[in-house]
Amino acid sequence: MRRVLPVIFLCLALGASAAGLPAPYRAVLAKLSADVPRGWAYTTTTTRNGDTSVERFDPARPHEEQWTLLARNGQPPTATEAARYRSYRVTTSTSTLRATFERGDIDPATAELVSEDDARAVYRCKFRQDVDDAMLNHLELTLVFRKEPAAVEKFTLYLTEPFSPVLGMKMQSLTVETTLSAATTESPALPRESLSRFHGRVLFFKSVDEEVRVAYSDFRRAETAATDGRRR
Repeated sequence: MRRVLPVIFLCLALGASAAGLPAPYRAVLAKLSADVPRGWAYTTTTTRNGDTSVERFDPARPHEEQWTLLARNGQPPTATEAARYRSYRVTTSTSTLRATFERGDIDPATAELVSEDDARAVYRCKFRQDVDDAMLNHLELTLVFRKEPAAVEKFTLYLTEPFSPVLGMKMQSLTVETTLSAATTESPALPRESLSRFHGRVLFFKSVDEEVRVAYSDFRRAETAATDGRRR
């Protein structure tokens, strides 16, 4: 479920295709990344069902060393915990199931206005049906745009219907909400916090409810950006 945290979300860098969106929003979406952009190192503080872990990601390091466990429940990890964590990270970085997206995954023809006031507009979009990703095919995206200056303040992924990603597991509801910082001359919009809520069943009978909050901090540009292992 870690991939479910962190990201996910976007509408296409191609203006004419997104005719339902005002031009300022199309321009914002053309630059938006659902995940932390490549080339950035950062720290995450994750709270899951009462447990807290602090992790550091650095794309300049070798692939198997990019993620480091800094603390768990306020204590430095033991050697065993650190080794187990590193093995977990290397394994999950190759997973194809995701609850995040790329810009081109959105179907801009489905964009519709949900609500609007003087300061913000909320749009709902679906993902392209030809995207070869079972998870995305069951998700919908809502984007909260600030009007002046135009920016995405928050986006939320929703599970549109019950879904079984693997045998013995059924996802009955899922939301992943990410808030973003404002872009500056020195950095693009970056995630500030992600909150995911999941309800489902494992082994067909055990009910599972999970809430995961991820706070992002200590962003810095890495000297060398790696090409993989980046997603949570």
